[in-house]
Amino acid sequence: MCLADEPPSFEDDVMGACVERLGSIEAIDNYRLPDLRLARRIRYEVKANWKLIIENFMECYHCSTIHPELVHVLPEFAGGYAAQYYVGHGAEFGPDVAGFTVDGSAGAATIETLAPEQDRRYYAITIRPQVFVNLVPDHAILHRMYPLAADRTVVECDWLFRPDVIEAGVDLDPSVELFDRVNRQDFDACERCQPGMSSRAYVDGGVLVPSEHHIADFHQWVRDRLKGKK
Repeated sequence: MCLADEPPSFEDDVMGACVERLGSIEAIDNYRLPDLRLARRIRYEVKANWKLIIENFMECYHCSTIHPELVHVLPEFAGGYAAQYYVGHGAEFGPDVAGFTVDGSAGAATIETLAPEQDRRYYAITIRPQVFVNLVPDHAILHRMYPLAADRTVVECDWLFRPDVIEAGVDLDPSVELFDRVNRQDFDACERCQPGMSSRAYVDGGVLVPSEHHIADFHQWVRDRLKGKK
């Protein structure tokens, strides 16, 4: 929902972010997001600024130390590279992993329209200013952020599956538990970082390396908005 009298273009801001991340509109269409249905929703109250939550989502230095379940499923994350560090890249499941679940067991029925190269892959998309989209072969995970104060944010997280999977009563707890744990681990880390954001040393947002170009771009996007630029 946008409260602006003249909301930004959905095609430019939303679909544009998907194309920028995945490389084509067909890549996101393959997930048939409008056809998926809500299976679970969890609401988190996070004692951190919304921009800190976005930075956390886009980097992965912390993954090997606080996300053991995620790194088991996506072992390349142990190297510190996030899924968004170049266009079209999806983090590959580990060789002994059957599905995007808390223990790596098989998940639900795969979204049948995926391209072969999208199978056994995880993709993450940041849609500014307040939405994350996570795509895996059998479901999608959608985060929406609602800033309440400089150090308070509500995050709603939805797990979306094929309608026939939900109607069949498939046990989705292992799938939901994986990202629920990731969320709680991330939000705890953000809350620990929040006090340091008042330091003068943080005024420019820290030091970024070339593989974090997407985070630097987010920083510039925020600066431009603060200056009234579009």
